[in-house]
Amino acid sequence: MLDRRQREGSRLILEYLFPNLSLSDTSSDDPALTLSGEEEDAVADMVHFFLQARYEDAAAAAVRCRNSRHPEIRELALLCHVMISVAQHNTEAVQNDFQTLQLKSRYPENRRVVALNDVSRFVVSVFFHLGEDIAPSPQVDIRDSSEGIRLFSLYARSYALYLKQEYAQALGVAEAGLLMAADRHQIISIYLNLAASMAAMGLSRFELADQFFLNALELAIPDGYIQPFIGHHGPLQGMVEKHIRDREPELYRQIAEKVVRFRDGWAKIHNPQSPNQVTSLLTPYEFALAMLAAKGKTNQEIADFMYISINTVKSYLSVIYQKLGITKRTDLKDCLSK
Repeated sequence: MLDRRQREGSRLILEYLFPNLSLSDTSSDDPALTLSGEEEDAVADMVHFFLQARYEDAAAAAVRCRNSRHPEIRELALLCHVMISVAQHNTEAVQNDFQTLQLKSRYPENRRVVALNDVSRFVVSVFFHLGEDIAPSPQVDIRDSSEGIRLFSLYARSYALYLKQEYAQALGVAEAGLLMAADRHQIISIYLNLAASMAAMGLSRFELADQFFLNALELAIPDGYIQPFIGHHGPLQGMVEKHIRDREPELYRQIAEKVVRFRDGWAKIHNPQSPNQVTSLLTPYEFALAMLAAKGKTNQEIADFMYISINTVKSYLSVIYQKLGITKRTDLKDCLSK
């Protein structure tokens, strides 16, 4: 069960994402727009449990949300269920959920669902690197979204630009989102800070990347929200290892354990034909070093960034090459893109 602080936080989530739905203890002229206490609890559980990487608990709550009377809640539950199913290695569920999102785009229940569906399909396409140019909602639809949904769309846009290696634009979009969010809700700000950190890393602006990462960490730790760091472990290129591994060993253990689980599930969906999944061969620390090397960072740059010796970097890379069956640095990029 969620404690009082988390329960209050969940109500803020609902108000931020779904301002058109009244909470159970507020008056509404239209009973159909009022969320019952049970529905509030289900949404709160789904969001908090997923962000805490409690996947089984989150999945149970998502099932309850998918039975909601409100199409907006059902749409959010579908997006959450996609991500939860990744961690559970349920490839069939992910594919079915994505097909349902596509089907719903053709038969929407109201204009707010149209906007949320467009954002959801965009997020899924970006997250799984599907290569589909699904744009977020057009202006006529995005106006029907809440501020929270619009800002989440900016996070997804920043991530999409990052994947295209358009790092300066990715950073600009994330920073604009943070200015608009103005820390009004921690979850939106966590994701935008991580997107900004990833983009700054791509630009080799390491101090700025550190700043954004630590901002996200400060917002996430009080509620145990480790999932954003798990889901973005690869693109963060060693930030988790640099800032958490030695300072918070128990927290790092929790994240690293879930990284392996989530990363393997992602790989099965992203490229199920690959017979030799890199994600299952490397530890999270090795994967972080490999990502930095694949991005063109020199051994000295990696050593300076990770606060380790250059000999340690060389030793790790030697192990990584052996595990991946390669002999040179230029092969790393191909291995990591599979």
